[in-house]
Amino acid sequence: MNSKILSIVVFCLLIINISFTSGDIEHEEHSHDHSSHDHDSHRKLFTGEDSDDTPAEQKEKLRSIVSKIDSNNDQQVSKDEMRKYVEEKIRDQQKREFQDLVSILDPNNEEKVTFSAYIRDNYGDADMSELEQTDNTDLRLRETRRTYMADKEKWQLLDKDGDKSLTYDEFYKFTRPEDNDDLRRVEINSMIKEYDTDNDGQISSEEYKKMTEAETGQADVLSDELDKNRDGFAEYEEFARYYLPTSSMTMDEEANHLMEECDKDKNGHCSADEIVNAYSTFSGSQVTDFGADLEEGHTEL
Repeated sequence: MNSKILSIVVFCLLIINISFTSGDIEHEEHSHDHSSHDHDSHRKLFTGEDSDDTPAEQKEKLRSIVSKIDSNNDQQVSKDEMRKYVEEKIRDQQKREFQDLVSILDPNNEEKVTFSAYIRDNYGDADMSELEQTDNTDLRLRETRRTYMADKEKWQLLDKDGDKSLTYDEFYKFTRPEDNDDLRRVEINSMIKEYDTDNDGQISSEEYKKMTEAETGQADVLSDELDKNRDGFAEYEEFARYYLPTSSMTMDEEANHLMEECDKDKNGHCSADEIVNAYSTFSGSQVTDFGADLEEGHTEL
């Protein structure tokens, strides 16, 4: 799985999971470290280290997964088949992540999640009155404050009856702002508004340095991957595509990446042998649930 997709996956998880240690805020959202995914543990799993399966056995499991991707049983995987299977796996992973989160936030199975439960889980012992303030001089709090205010606005958009709780369907939308135009707009606009000091509706390279310093403690410059037109600024669409691409965009990119890695003869299809030969790529992708589907005893859903 390529680094940008990994960054997106991490971002989507972290956008609803800000951690706290001993009451001190440790903001982790919007990480620019594209190596944040645990590649080492995956490598150990995929190469047979810390696993009861041999590499040959794991590759045979991958071959059996290929038969599931090949929906028309023509002994080759088309781009459409790869895209469909990637979507199935990602949707399944999203649902499992959501169910795990709901079990924590609604332990009594009341089929709703309260704002206070969400805030307590994501912001710990943080002083809410402090987060409501507009003082941006404390970099330790600035990005957490921005995230809190964005969360509050997104929650209010979904909380139609104003009871400060969301049904499971509403809360699922809340956890996936990338797939809701209104929520996505709130999230991205909150980022731009927070650091757009000259109010021109976009982020300059200098403003981006301040933004990344608040996020990670390290000032970064605009990359070509973010500043697609290379004009020295990042505007809304560039921010949205980089920081919060829709699930469909992520699925397209994942499927395209996998096809490029395995289709060595460039005939538009991947054979089982080609996919197995690209084992290291597939074992680190969502197609195999980051390798979980290749573990001994794992039953693929």
